Amino acid sequence: MELLLRSTYFSAALSLLYILLLYRSHPFRRLPSPATIVAFVAGMVSVLLVIVFREIVPIPPIATSLGILVAAAALEEGVKVLVASLTVFRLRFPDVAEPLDVALYLGIIGVGFGIYEDFWYIFATSYPAWAAGDAGHFSEVFGGVVLARALPGHILFNAIAGVLFGLAVFQRGRRRWAWALAGFGLAVGLHAGFNLLAGRDEPILLLVYAVLLIGVFIGLRRWVSAQSPFARVIRHLEEGESWIDSRGPTEYLLAEGFAWPAKARGGFFQFYPVLLSLAALFPILILAIYSLTWALTAWL
Repeated sequence: MELLLRSTYFSAALSLLYILLLYRSHPFRRLPSPATIVAFVAGMVSVLLVIVFREIVPIPPIATSLGILVAAAALEEGVKVLVASLTVFRLRFPDVAEPLDVALYLGIIGVGFGIYEDFWYIFATSYPAWAAGDAGHFSEVFGGVVLARALPGHILFNAIAGVLFGLAVFQRGRRRWAWALAGFGLAVGLHAGFNLLAGRDEPILLLVYAVLLIGVFIGLRRWVSAQSPFARVIRHLEEGESWIDSRGPTEYLLAEGFAWPAKARGGFFQFYPVLLSLAALFPILILAIYSLTWALTAWL
């Protein structure tokens, strides 16, 4: 039980850090807390759907071929898009006011999905040394696997692809489907590339790949932020730029999380309600998914 709880809270610490970074990465506002928590829980639930599907249709080990890598990535990203369509894509203004909001919610879904993977790798890898009672070897193995799992994966695939899905949410007709398909293809491609490097045990290349993905996300974030309705509101009121949005500027001014013209948009204590809620949910959700996984695996 001690190892189980230790694995749970180390994976929780990693995930809370990434959620905090996402939560604060919006240049104009903070995402509403309830929608943020819903996105995280949806990401964790999607893990269970993937496990059930893999029990029904087994997928060979990850490092066998490019086709298997793509199939495994497509399954996981497809499930995440499915749960997003039932949660994030149903959110309305002001929970979702622009494409960047969708990207950040999808990144949080990725964090929710990744936390169970982190938990399982930490627990399963360190359990033999724990069971053997070798404290020195256990500390070495446990520290190594925690460090290895600290590298972001799902959060980056989904936040980057989420920009394209965000553009799809605010489009109509064929353009919506084109952006959505492009987003799904991008998520699968980035995921498969990450798995390819991970399977080859190339930590340096994997680190470089993650840093490149961070740069891509920062670039996309800057691009969509320049077109943000919140940025247009500021320019409209400060510089007299014409207003062409179907919503009035007052609706954006009053949107939750948008603090302009105040200088301070809140620090840690603005994130504290989210932190407290997720910290309480972590052990419950992980143990619930762990138990359901064991039960479903035994039944199937």
